[in-house]
Amino acid sequence: MIGFVGWVLRRVVAEAERLYYDPAVVGGELKALEEQLAAGLIGEEEFDRREDALLDRLAETRRRAEGQERTA
Repeated sequence: MIGFVGWVLRRVVAEAERLYYDPAVVGGELKALEEQLAAGLIGEEEFDRREDALLDRLAETRRRAEGQERTA
């Protein structure tokens, strides 16, 4: 039973990471962020902070993809 729970947890974490680093998801979040800025819902400072975090995620996505290409 413990082995099964561990397997399930590993699968959940893997799926969460896949979604977190999915370029399409990050791109959608960037677009929504730009819309919030344009609508005046957030200021420049908040936009810059959140944009930096999203761009870091995209960079990590590229690093992960390059790592997988090397091991394939």
